[in-house]
Amino acid sequence: MPKSSVLSGPPLRERSETGTDARILESAITLFAQRGFSEVTVRDIAEHAAANPASISYYFGAKESLIKQAIRTVVAPLNEQRLAALDALEASGAPLRHEDVVRAMVEPTVRACLGGVGPERHYARVLVLTFALRQPFVDEVMSEQTDRVAARFVDALVAALPDFDRATMYWRFDFMVGALIHILLDPSRGYRLRRVSEGGADTSDPAAVIDALVRFLSAGMLAPPGP
Repeated sequence: MPKSSVLSGPPLRERSETGTDARILESAITLFAQRGFSEVTVRDIAEHAAANPASISYYFGAKESLIKQAIRTVVAPLNEQRLAALDALEASGAPLRHEDVVRAMVEPTVRACLGGVGPERHYARVLVLTFALRQPFVDEVMSEQTDRVAARFVDALVAALPDFDRATMYWRFDFMVGALIHILLDPSRGYRLRRVSEGGADTSDPAAVIDALVRFLSAGMLAPPGP
């Protein structure tokens, strides 16, 4: 199967020599992840980036456009990592195993969110914010970033588990995303799971999170289909 690219949206103005645009985008992502899209103002972003508020309009346009670019900047690199893992599986020539397909989705996501240093580390928080901000422009950019990735993974799951139809695999792919987001938000809840399990379930350990998720989700993929 040919490799799918992840859309990155329309080009912005030429990058500034001072790095002002990069500082603005980094500040926007940081503040959005901390406080939410609606609570952060253009002035907040400008102050955080040590930039003139007018420069935000110059490089990114309206705040909606900046939000869209922030979402792309967080989600696109992670999607590329997931698709690269899936491409490697498909290029190996070995029969696809659904556990490996699940891992191709889970491992890059967990490692980016729990141990990464790039903008994709904010993925879980930003995804939750997109669910909360029910606006057409947010739906547009999320569809741009996620629909093709979902289709690729569903194709792979159906190839690995041919007894299941695509509709069933779409359900289960969405459940997989939900489980990922839930556990990746645990650090922002003060490591609640580690506390209530008295240290038995440590969500600060990426390897433990990956192992637990892959085992759980792989088993779920084999559940008998409904009527």
